[in-house]
Amino acid sequence: MRSSVLQLLFVAMAVGMLSSCSLTKKLSENENVYMGSDIRVKDRAEASSVDNFDASIKNIPTSGTQPGLGNFYVGLHNLFEESRDKGFKHWVKNKLGRAPTVYQESIAENTRLKLKYYLNGKGFFSHQIHCDSVRNGRKVRLGCDVELGSRYTIDSLIFPRDSTYAALELDEDMQRAVLREGFYYDRDRLDYERVRLATMAGDIGFADFDSDNVHYYVDTTVGSQKVDIYTRIVAPTDSTSHTRYVLDSILIYPNYTIDQSREVILEREFVDTNVYVIESNHYLDHTLFDRMILQEPRKYYSRSEEKKTINRLLDLGLFRFININNRPNASRGEGHFVQEIYLTPERMQNISGEVELNNRSGNFLGIGASTKYQHRNIFGHAERFDFSVGTEVETQFGDGVDFINSSDFFSTVDIAVPRFITPFFKIKEGRNYVPRTLLRANYTHQRRTQYYTLQSITGRFGYKWRENSKSTHELYPVVLNNVSVSAQTQEFQELLSQDIRLATSFENVLIAGMQYYFTFSSQANKSDLQYRYFRGELETSGNLFNIIGQGSPEDPAGIGGSNFAQFAKMTWDYRRYLDLGASSLAGRILLGGGVAYGNSDELPYIKQYVTGGSSSVRAFRLRGLGPGSYFVDPDDLDAFASQFVDQTGDVKLELNLELRFPIFSYLKGALFLDAGNVWLIDNQDRPQGNFKINRFYKEIGVGTGLGMRLDFGFFLVRMDMAFPLRAPTLNDGFEWMFSNVNPLERSWRKENLRFNLGIGYPF
Repeated sequence: MRSSVLQLLFVAMAVGMLSSCSLTKKLSENENVYMGSDIRVKDRAEASSVDNFDASIKNIPTSGTQPGLGNFYVGLHNLFEESRDKGFKHWVKNKLGRAPTVYQESIAENTRLKLKYYLNGKGFFSHQIHCDSVRNGRKVRLGCDVELGSRYTIDSLIFPRDSTYAALELDEDMQRAVLREGFYYDRDRLDYERVRLATMAGDIGFADFDSDNVHYYVDTTVGSQKVDIYTRIVAPTDSTSHTRYVLDSILIYPNYTIDQSREVILEREFVDTNVYVIESNHYLDHTLFDRMILQEPRKYYSRSEEKKTINRLLDLGLFRFININNRPNASRGEGHFVQEIYLTPERMQNISGEVELNNRSGNFLGIGASTKYQHRNIFGHAERFDFSVGTEVETQFGDGVDFINSSDFFSTVDIAVPRFITPFFKIKEGRNYVPRTLLRANYTHQRRTQYYTLQSITGRFGYKWRENSKSTHELYPVVLNNVSVSAQTQEFQELLSQDIRLATSFENVLIAGMQYYFTFSSQANKSDLQYRYFRGELETSGNLFNIIGQGSPEDPAGIGGSNFAQFAKMTWDYRRYLDLGASSLAGRILLGGGVAYGNSDELPYIKQYVTGGSSSVRAFRLRGLGPGSYFVDPDDLDAFASQFVDQTGDVKLELNLELRFPIFSYLKGALFLDAGNVWLIDNQDRPQGNFKINRFYKEIGVGTGLGMRLDFGFFLVRMDMAFPLRAPTLNDGFEWMFSNVNPLERSWRKENLRFNLGIGYPF
């Protein structure tokens, strides 16, 4: 069955290609195909006064037919007659294929009217537009010539004499914060001013006042390309003026459901002045509501405070729905209401589990299972508790190999408290976002039958808070990680004796210090594909312990049987995303460096930088590039030694560029270019891996490739195929490999092509 479907799909595509040479195959004789438009704008100097003018003009006309290469998309659409709303034929016709756009005379008139509306909105009141269609056979393109004329400026602003506007108490500067004499006329600024005035009015009690109550009258007859703007406040239909409301009281219903029985007994409890909780099941401490609700009864209603309250309650993660009803308070007369907050709770506890199968090179097969328990309100103040436990075993098929050659066990506990917890002082909480105090404990037991046993215990305490909608901070003043290695086999010890850096990676070590992370993203929402992203990381370790007991790399000091690591490390990750219409361009620059000092000679292994793999320089395997010009020939390694070739560094530079484009429906493609490497800092045993300012740029590995993505919106599976363009060689140098690229040769593909499977975008 599966084979026949694939064959049918292949035949459909092939026939589609052959039959699609004519875009008009399914059209009647008097129908023509609309191929798009050309907008030609004169007065470019005037156009430059408008931000993103060309992009805005380009998006105004109706989109033309997208035939695809060789009219492929239209051919697939024409392949079948429409029969049902689902099924294979419907999928090929409407998901893979694209219907041609039939040209109609209304397209020209609609385009002209849309251009006119846009240009008037930008102050080009004296513009001229002429649109005409150009026919080539049965293909039609629309051409529009636009003459802008001079852009009008604001001559005078006339403000209203209205009680609502007067209540805003705006001074001269606040009145002209958005619109000012001498500015270019811009309808978008007028719309923004409407929203601003409505927001300010809503924050001083005018609950029924919105942007539709602000009208503008624009007088273009002033002369000399100037306008006068009159602002008017429109009264409600049932009154001569807007009512200013006082919030008398707040009623909170934390157990609300739509199908809630009227027979449920509700208890009313006092929380604060005129704030009450009405509930059937007490599961939240009422002091939490006192912190989350920002509005104060017996004062004028504030729309902004209401929105912030909703956001803060949602941020707790306890409620599925939040609804607010402002009910007029008849007992107090006009201008008074009671606010009712209805909270529909989420399920407080849940248990989940997963099973994972994996395999890797060398005939390794693994299976793992884990279970996670979550409580959203463990102590009654919206504290989130997560506990997970799991195990994984791995086997290698072959002679003389134990059936179970590796096993892992891990357990993690996370607690997140929605407030700052500080021992000696109090931090004032912001009104826009709820901060978190975070506590994590983790235990890992890793057994490699033929090699070693490793145990790791980690503890972390810190804070996470949002500065604004774009910036997030994380500070962990206490970070502890103790790693101990035992049961090392003789064969493994001999391997460590040949590699000093590898040997330091398997020593008992205590990492104790602090971590700080700063994240910035200008992305407005998930559909925003044009934004900037930056993440900075700073980490230090061992400084406090060094005061207690100073040591050196030759004679390191220890705590509890483990030498403590002393180092500082900083990483910068900058990304830029550009929206190219149907496609997008993503770029990344990653720069990081760490230095060991005092008690340590090397960075701990888990803190060293690596490159290669599915989210880095994809033409190289993970830890398969660097440090510097260091070269490892895998053919010279036996199966045992190949498991422990780890090419790590103290400095990292990485650059990535990826063009992402749609293919059809959920399938998307990518063309990417990756470059980078890692380096050491003054390592005597591996000098070719050291970072040198006069040669590091000669040691950049470069790779390129193609990728396919199955993008379902909430879940993305990625397959990338890459090969190196510049790589290290045996002579301790890097060479360009353009002349060696030969995808048709089997041996080249075997040696150079690297496939990477991943979940989500690499950056």
